[in-house]
Amino acid sequence: MSRRGASARRLAPAATALAGLLAFGGCGGGDGDQARTGPDPFAQISQQTTTPAKPRAAPRWQHLARIKGTSPRTQSIWIAAGAIQWRARWRCTRGRIALTLKPTPKSAAENTTGRCPASAEATWVQTGEQRLRIDARGTWSVVLEQQIDSPIDEPVLAAMRAPGTQRLAGGSFYDVEREGRGRARLYRLADGRGALRLAPFTTSANTDLFVWLSTARRPRTSEQATRARRLGPLIALKATTGPQNYVLPAGVDPRKVRSVVIWCRPARIVYTVASLRP
Repeated sequence: MSRRGASARRLAPAATALAGLLAFGGCGGGDGDQARTGPDPFAQISQQTTTPAKPRAAPRWQHLARIKGTSPRTQSIWIAAGAIQWRARWRCTRGRIALTLKPTPKSAAENTTGRCPASAEATWVQTGEQRLRIDARGTWSVVLEQQIDSPIDEPVLAAMRAPGTQRLAGGSFYDVEREGRGRARLYRLADGRGALRLAPFTTSANTDLFVWLSTARRPRTSEQATRARRLGPLIALKATTGPQNYVLPAGVDPRKVRSVVIWCRPARIVYTVASLRP
């Protein structure tokens, strides 16, 4: 046997193992192979595709229903699959009140019974269809809410497109103490009331954020914003992400609003501001 033939036989197992290793790594595989094994590890980063994470908003309570009565009652409700939790806030005038749930929850909620007159709340985490039984005498009321963190997605108000409505001003959000992106648009509706639309819109996720209608033209700090006159009361921000609408409080002249401030009341700081121009 020639020396060349022996060398070829010694190299053959190594070549086979290397080919198997390359095949296992998915190199050169088609779309079907990549779907099973994930992105090609040898492809450039810019050529690999990944699924972006869905944007989330700060958790907020969403109203589901308000029920009231003077005798026991069972209410069917549907809790969204993505809900973080949900609650029943109750108030009663006399006797006792008791809340029970079907199907029976895996973890029991606190404050499901009470002596009236009183007010309290009970919270659960299970989702899907629920049947809430309310046993009480006298006058009672229960407010049902679910806590979600999905972006809000409100369409443009019909009144914003109605004849006689004027678009007064608009502007982009900029950072102050926290991040903010998107646009604010201010309208004078046909009935004379003001309306505000934030779309697109996103700011740093937190709770207890409010819309502050300001006479400041372009505040750059929290101090500058708070020194300026505020028009009307604070308006609770509906969500930290997604398009949303607000009808301004009665008595607020939309023509006097110079900027829209997103204000954090507990920390007393301005998150982001949109300076408005015609």
